[in-house]
Amino acid sequence: MKISCVIVTFNRVQLLKENLAAIMSQTYKPDHIYVINNHSTDNTADYLSQFKDLPFFTICNLEKNIGGSGGFTYGIKHAIEDGCDYVWIMDDDTIPHPDSLEQLVKATTLSSHIGFLCSKVVWIDGCLHKMNRCAIYRPMRKVTSKENPDVYGIACNHSTFVSTMISAKAVYEIGLPYKEFFIWHDDIEYTERISHNNYDCFYIETSVVTHKTAKNYAPRILDAEKKDLWKFYYQARNTTFLARKRKANKLFFYISILNKYRRYIRKINHIEDKELRQRMRHEVKKGCLEGLKFRPKIEYLKIPKK
Repeated sequence: MKISCVIVTFNRVQLLKENLAAIMSQTYKPDHIYVINNHSTDNTADYLSQFKDLPFFTICNLEKNIGGSGGFTYGIKHAIEDGCDYVWIMDDDTIPHPDSLEQLVKATTLSSHIGFLCSKVVWIDGCLHKMNRCAIYRPMRKVTSKENPDVYGIACNHSTFVSTMISAKAVYEIGLPYKEFFIWHDDIEYTERISHNNYDCFYIETSVVTHKTAKNYAPRILDAEKKDLWKFYYQARNTTFLARKRKANKLFFYISILNKYRRYIRKINHIEDKELRQRMRHEVKKGCLEGLKFRPKIEYLKIPKK
């Protein structure tokens, strides 16, 4: 079994150093590591240059920032085309615990038709990270490995890209993530696409990683800072596109988007700062409108001849 690891990084060289140190110290070593440098303007490229001669290390210094979704799509594509069986993906602020990958690899015995396996994501204080809770089916379905009764997983519908291991078989069948999303909801859409194509997908709570964000949070309009307002454009645009994709009836779709926009505005109206409120309203309105005509395409990989 060949496991490749894909890390997407942008201007966080100190966190990247921690991330790579943790990956290289895993009890089960990945066969290959791909670092997708999303046109960082700090000294990320200089730091990565020390690894350029390692046979198990590929550095991809991109000429422009193509976002998290573009970076993951780029990395997954190269890892799969290079012949891995599973690709383990994460951001640069993800710090895997020593046996994170080993626990995921053990969990591949849960089914012969694995789509993805995702880790338990905690913050620096050990509490579950609010941003990275996977969607567990209700009622909860726990599956135990026939090969090892100590290995188990909990069936889930989707996860984030903070330590998720995806099978090459699933990628070949359902294609790559939408690289045009840039950020937000690319991971939810992609992992749902896998699980909805009848793949077995599991949350592996014995595989633990720390998501080293500045605070333990999930993105909310009321908590948004000025520097993050632009991200809500992508949230509105991408979720509008997904709503259109899921609703066959156009009338129901337009009604749902109108109601969605009203909910956005109700939340925005509670923002006390006037400038912040106006800018947030602008980003959300622009995102909802552009989501009506947004048409990203799924890229499929050629299945190699045996």
